[in-house]
Amino acid sequence: MPFLEVFVEEDAECPRCGKLIPKLRKICNDLNVPFYVRLLSTKSVAAYASDSVSRTFDPEWIKQFGLPEHKMKLKELTPILEMFKKYNLKSFPNLVIRWHDGRRMKEIVIRGYDESNEKANKQFLANLYLLLKVVKEVVYRR
Repeated sequence: MPFLEVFVEEDAECPRCGKLIPKLRKICNDLNVPFYVRLLSTKSVAAYASDSVSRTFDPEWIKQFGLPEHKMKLKELTPILEMFKKYNLKSFPNLVIRWHDGRRMKEIVIRGYDESNEKANKQFLANLYLLLKVVKEVVYRR
C-alpha cells in the first residue's frame, strides 16, 4: 500500500527545530503530505527511543552497512561513537521522509538545519519542496 509521511525528530530546547518546523509544516500542508513531530531528547518521556540517525553512529551498524571509508576509520572513531552511546547524545533536528512505493519502505534522513545563511536556507526549502513533490508523484503515481 503506497504511503508517504514526513516527520521531524526534535529536542524541545533546540532553537533550530523551532524555526524549521513551521516552514516544513507549510510545505507539507501545501502538498497535502502528512507531517508530524517526534519529541526526542534525553529529558523527554520518549528518551529511550532511538532517533533516526543515532543508529548510524553505532559501530555495529557501520561494520554491516557503512561505506568502505567509514569502515577504515572505525578504529579511530569507536571511542567517540561509544561516548555518543554512553551519554545518549543526539543530533537535532532530524528530518525524515519515509515512503512505501509498493515494494518496500524507503527513507531519507536529513540531519541538522542552519538558519544563519538565508540564501542557502531558501534553496534548501525549495529543494525540499521539489523532492517531496516528486516523491509524492512516484508514490501515488500521479
